[in-house]
Amino acid sequence: MNRSLFAVLIALGLGVGGPAFAWGDLGHEVTALIAYRHLTPAARAKLDVLLASDPDPLTAPDFASRATWADKYREGHRETAAWHFVDIEIDHPDLAAACFGFPALPAGVPASAGPARDCVVDKIEEFETELGAPSTSQAERLLALKFLIHFVGDLHQPLHAADHEDRGGNCIGLAPAPDGRAANLHAWWDTGVVETLGGSAQAIAARLEAQISPAEVRAWSQGGPRQWAMDTFRVGARDAYALRSWPTCGEHGAVALSAAYQATAQRDAAIQLEKAGVRTAALLNRALR
Repeated sequence: MNRSLFAVLIALGLGVGGPAFAWGDLGHEVTALIAYRHLTPAARAKLDVLLASDPDPLTAPDFASRATWADKYREGHRETAAWHFVDIEIDHPDLAAACFGFPALPAGVPASAGPARDCVVDKIEEFETELGAPSTSQAERLLALKFLIHFVGDLHQPLHAADHEDRGGNCIGLAPAPDGRAANLHAWWDTGVVETLGGSAQAIAARLEAQISPAEVRAWSQGGPRQWAMDTFRVGARDAYALRSWPTCGEHGAVALSAAYQATAQRDAAIQLEKAGVRTAALLNRALR
């Protein structure tokens, strides 16, 4: 069962266990902290005013905490579950197929009320359009902002873009789990590998930010979510799925991650968080100029 169908079943309440879906709070906070440093003064001022108007108690009101909001919101709105990823099959990569043909939103329907059967690429495009449109209501612009600062981060987790008929690694058990907690490969990429970077979100963001060159900022800011999805897909296909013989859904068994695999994943996670931060800022700078 692929994750797209799996998430729709969850949205319909059909009783299947829930997969992991995000970098985890730490990764999203790191991405947001990097992004905030790359905002233009105009975009930062508009963003600060918009967030200051938000009374939502799901997270703390600061920008980094709001980057985790979409995961908290999903817990009570399962219809948004599939919006956090795009299942691009590593053996037959087809972004359009993974995004159900990029269907347009129904007329008059805001992106926050869009169909459950949608992918993260579509949602980023829809919410970016809303955030930049003067006709968008204040309430919808706020939702668009909070979804965007989370979804761009999600798009850069390699197992949110690459799939091998195993729900983005959710079906690949780990024995033992390198962090002692992650039950499967997806969960380890969400949280375990980010934690290996060491320290608080602020400390990790500061170290990663110091490694980003002006040339990288210019290069990474180019394109949009469709190009970024394929960029992340290539990392996932090459490194997250380094061993194609791993078990898929319905098969039994677990895998042990080699030291070399873990070291590569750590390097990938650092770069992907850097890219996510720079690209979140690029998108917000466009929408809030």
